[in-house]
Amino acid sequence: MSAKPPNNQPRDTPGFGDFAIFRIKVTGLQINRMVHNLLRNETARFAINERTADEAIIAECTTRLWTDHDDSERYLLAGKIHNLRLALRRLNGVEIPAGKTFSFWTQVGRASMLKGYVAGRELREGCIIPTVGGGLCQLSNALYDAALSAGFEIIERHAHTQLVPGSIAQIGRDATVFWNYVDLRFKWSFPFRIEAMMDADNLTVRFRSNNQNSQPVQSNGKKVMVAAASTSPTVLRDLQCA
Repeated sequence: MSAKPPNNQPRDTPGFGDFAIFRIKVTGLQINRMVHNLLRNETARFAINERTADEAIIAECTTRLWTDHDDSERYLLAGKIHNLRLALRRLNGVEIPAGKTFSFWTQVGRASMLKGYVAGRELREGCIIPTVGGGLCQLSNALYDAALSAGFEIIERHAHTQLVPGSIAQIGRDATVFWNYVDLRFKWSFPFRIEAMMDADNLTVRFRSNNQNSQPVQSNGKKVMVAAASTSPTVLRDLQCA
């Protein structure tokens, strides 16, 4: 038997057989999650309205859209930003009733070319690859970071398999997503509103609520308000994070 290469050596480039096995596994996991969702009926897509638009901000997370990468990856960053813009249309302004579970994929829906999504950056097994809908993890990261700051109950969360230097994954506040079986889910005992928006440089996610039982905390360097009594999150690790 040949000796295994040291852990610090680069991995072999996956071949067609590796890709086929990966797709078979992913398809099986996606079908399993779809059946689970149909039988359990645990999540729903929530409506966008303005009833709580003026409530207090209870948590906020802001991250940069453009990062330092090679010029060859710039088109993938542009694709990521385009994909984020599409996803925000399903997310910005939604109001989640008390005790109901928010699901990233139930709310945003599948990212496909038919819906206008393009190739963006995806981190898979330590490699940056172009994938339709790539880049949505920046949104799920921000949602998870804000949910932790607000003291929400985390129902489902998956960490990235590889850490990107300078990202919030280095401090354990990341949440990768992959349709549909790698999801981000959380809930709260009070109704809350999600706001998600972009400007030329940043993605911002914030939560609003009229809950008065709150105390000041620091999130992303900004003073916000979160519930005084929060539920300790149950964090699920990777199942098959891509």
